[in-house]
Amino acid sequence: MTPRSIALIGGVTASAAALSVAVVLSVDWSEVALYDPARILLLGPREAFSAAQHSPKFGQVELVLFLLTGASFVASGLFTWTKRPHELAGPLFVVAGLVWLACGVRRSSDPVLFTAGAVLTNIYLPVMIPVLLGFPSGRLRQSWERRYVRLCWALAVFGVSAEWMFFDPREVPAPHRSTSVNLLLIRHDPVLADRIQLIVGAFAFLIAVTAIVVVIKRWRSGTAAYRSGFAPIMVLATVAGVSVLWVMLTAIRFPGSLHGWTLNLRYIPMVLLPMAIAFGQVRYRMARTAVGDAMVEIGATPISSGFVEALRRALHDPTLALWNFDAERRGYVDDQGIARVLPRGTGHRVATILERDGAPTAALVYDKHLQTEPELLAAVRGATELALDHERLRNDLQAQLAEVRRSRERIVAAGDAERRRVERDLHDGAQQRLVAAALLLRRAQRTADTETRGDLVTLGAAELDTALSELRELARGVFPPILAERGLTAALTSLAERAPIAVRIHGTLVPRPPAGVELAAYFIAAEAVTNAAKHSDGTHVDIQVSIVDEAMRLVIADDGRGGAQVGPGGGLSGLVDRAAALGGHLRVDSSSGAGTVLTATLPLRGGDA
Repeated sequence: MTPRSIALIGGVTASAAALSVAVVLSVDWSEVALYDPARILLLGPREAFSAAQHSPKFGQVELVLFLLTGASFVASGLFTWTKRPHELAGPLFVVAGLVWLACGVRRSSDPVLFTAGAVLTNIYLPVMIPVLLGFPSGRLRQSWERRYVRLCWALAVFGVSAEWMFFDPREVPAPHRSTSVNLLLIRHDPVLADRIQLIVGAFAFLIAVTAIVVVIKRWRSGTAAYRSGFAPIMVLATVAGVSVLWVMLTAIRFPGSLHGWTLNLRYIPMVLLPMAIAFGQVRYRMARTAVGDAMVEIGATPISSGFVEALRRALHDPTLALWNFDAERRGYVDDQGIARVLPRGTGHRVATILERDGAPTAALVYDKHLQTEPELLAAVRGATELALDHERLRNDLQAQLAEVRRSRERIVAAGDAERRRVERDLHDGAQQRLVAAALLLRRAQRTADTETRGDLVTLGAAELDTALSELRELARGVFPPILAERGLTAALTSLAERAPIAVRIHGTLVPRPPAGVELAAYFIAAEAVTNAAKHSDGTHVDIQVSIVDEAMRLVIADDGRGGAQVGPGGGLSGLVDRAAALGGHLRVDSSSGAGTVLTATLPLRGGDA
């Protein structure tokens, strides 16, 4: 809370307290004054003397209710003022509460205080009515509303004063005679005073009926979100208006109209009404906390169900919807996939478009009444954008996990296939030559002919040399020793020397990449060269190696027929998996007739694993 707010609360509270003390001290507690009909609070002269027929006696209960009502106005106004400092509702409520308290000096026997209290009797009404008609902002939007308020001011100021100009309460017969001195009195003229009071009362009656009809009509025609906030106000305003009408009927001696104890009942709706209006005005600010509860739904349920329902509860708007943007349809769809058209702002609903990097992602569609709460809408928008980002990240993560599972399956399958290849190469190559060598050497042991023995030993040695050569070649395919000893450039050079087609190496690697990165790069290059030689009918391959932005970049291009694709079980898919295992990626560009270009980017960090 800012120092300005603290000073405001302190000043208004001190003023209200001072007025309350002044009212309490001004009350004349003598028996004559307690029964004085002219001093009945909140009533005009005609209504007051009509109510006096039932001998209502002013007491401490009514005083407490009167002060409590004024405090309710002031407290509700301060609460609204501090929460919504840029709107008129708070200041108007504070002024209405202070005027309400000030009119309590009517219970005084001092002529000045009595007259001032009588004049201020209804001033709080035209101050409060704009808050009621302009709910929730307190600003009047239609011309008839402004004319209506001006009429209320005219009746409250000039009408009430005119009622007392020709009315001397001391001259009016009553069960308990009045001793109040009316300083507005010009002359006592009962006939003229009666006519003025009937005219003013008729206008006041029409104003009260209009207010009741308007609040009921607005509640009935309002949207769901508006009705949920306006319902308590409608009920209390109607009850308060009916109670005022009931008191006014006493002025024409309506049969069975008023009993003394019913005067205190009129305070109850007046105590609760400002609280209801204040709550209705700031309830959306309170809903920001409920928006936080909606964030709990993130991660627990899909955004289309739990999160949206939580927002509806927080905003008291059952019509709120979240529509996703469909890039293919170039429009918005609901959670059922049905195409939707955004409202144009002419009806009861409006839309806020949510974007990411300048492109639309979704739209919030809600009751237009919520536009009066920009701070709340900002909180809802932020929560929704966060939820959408969370949903997108969760979907991306699920896709990545699915790809990881598929990659693991491919790696396992590739490992099994490699083991079968190694077993087959050993069985069909080195193993067969070792068997042949063993047979030749056994025959050499059994023969007695020296010349034949020498020939068999020579053939056996040749088979052993060939088997050894094949084992070395096989071992080099599993892990080339030169890679560990002299690095990737030397290993690629060795690969180029053994390749069946021309291979050129470009670039240098400084500093030397981690062992895991070198091994992955070597096998990617070896597989690319093998594919170019076997499947693309290429004549040469160019391999470019470099270090760029903490990553090793490997570009392998051949002049073959192209058309290579990454498919399940293919050699290229294994290369993609190998790059992804190190946090890198492999891109394949292979247009038909234009050769194939493999671009591998392998981060240097974590490459030792």
